[in-house]
Amino acid sequence: MPSTFFPALSSHLRRALVLALACALMTAAANARGQRIALVIGNGNYQQPDLPKLANPTNDAEDIARALRGFGFDVIERKNQTLEGMNQAIAEFGSKIGGSEAALFYYAGHGIQVKNQNYLIPVNARIDSEAAVPYQGVNLNQVLDEMDNGKSGANIVMLDACRNNPITGKFRSGQSRGLASPGSAPKGTVIVYATDPGNVASDGTGRNGLFTAGLLTAFKGKDLTLDGVLTTASAEVEKASGQTQTPYVNGPKTLQKSFHFQVTVEPGRGEIERTFWTSIERSNDAADFAAYLQKYPKGSYKALAENRLKKLKADQQAPTAPSSTAPPTASATGSSTAFDGRWAVTLICEDVGEGGKVAKGYTYNFFSDVKEGRLTAQKGEPGTAGFLAMVGVIKADGAAEINANGLTSNPDYAVGHARPSSPYSYRMRGTFTPTSGKATRIELRPCEATFFRN
Repeated sequence: MPSTFFPALSSHLRRALVLALACALMTAAANARGQRIALVIGNGNYQQPDLPKLANPTNDAEDIARALRGFGFDVIERKNQTLEGMNQAIAEFGSKIGGSEAALFYYAGHGIQVKNQNYLIPVNARIDSEAAVPYQGVNLNQVLDEMDNGKSGANIVMLDACRNNPITGKFRSGQSRGLASPGSAPKGTVIVYATDPGNVASDGTGRNGLFTAGLLTAFKGKDLTLDGVLTTASAEVEKASGQTQTPYVNGPKTLQKSFHFQVTVEPGRGEIERTFWTSIERSNDAADFAAYLQKYPKGSYKALAENRLKKLKADQQAPTAPSSTAPPTASATGSSTAFDGRWAVTLICEDVGEGGKVAKGYTYNFFSDVKEGRLTAQKGEPGTAGFLAMVGVIKADGAAEINANGLTSNPDYAVGHARPSSPYSYRMRGTFTPTSGKATRIELRPCEATFFRN
């Protein structure tokens, strides 16, 4: 293989392949460093008669997942999970947290301690003896092992799982209440129980358990350090329980004070509309303006869109002079079909300083499509942090004009450290050949997009 395949490749193509591989590795590392990953599980619909159904855990999971998404977490949300479902969710969690900024695990439901080991109970568990627990439940150490392997910058475990249940009263060990004190945990891990080890937490009489209700209140407070959130949540729990329940916190105080739940602001309708308009305002495709008017019939740019659409339709209907020689082809100033097809894109933006702050460089890999000289590309889902869209025109001579619009993700990589989901836009100019292309950002920060035809 080495002696026949690689010599057949040009040195230029070999360098391109090496660069693409390097960029892919850089992208994975950069993306992981900025990620916050959470696994949220709420189990309440228990099937064994001796395990009472719980009204609140599914509500708890929904509300915690929503709050964490607001803090920029990528959330895996699961409710009423079987043993197989919990194992699969934990495996998925472990596959995502490698090298991430933070990994958070939240569980609401029944929890049982056996011989100083804590087990989280799936809804299909059949537990008729103490010996059955390790086979029917999920050992908390399974989650901690995934965190240990993941080497995240911060690990947080929150368990609203100290509910009272009649099963443990039948165990020979006599350990019938709450969870056991945590043993060894990965470095940089904070573990939080709804109440002290060996005690029982209330499922609450409202929508949420007392501990989760306290967390949700704390998430709306001013002090969004982990320490501030846990302090506020503990005060709320003690007040609601009449001082009979106090959350338990185990882990480095330095991490509790340094970790922040960063507020992200979802772009409002006006910001999303502006991003849409900016992406099409220089377009020569009438369909773009028709799509805008359909989505925003009373939008801020309605008059401009209507005028532009009217002009483009008129241009399309205008008669053209017949040629006395060959059929007309795209001129050097017009678009061309010579570049139509799918293109692999590598976008590299360098470090840049502004106002004493340095925005870290990053690399994106995605695909673009070209049809009749019109280039379109999209990375991510519209309206979500990290979204990027490109719209451009490649002329017959290969000259290209590209407009890029997107929403920021991690502030460390955004100019001015803008909040996640802040809209931005810029222009690029470049040149294409039938097999490759290159475009450069023309303002603010150095960025270069390399295109290779598939």
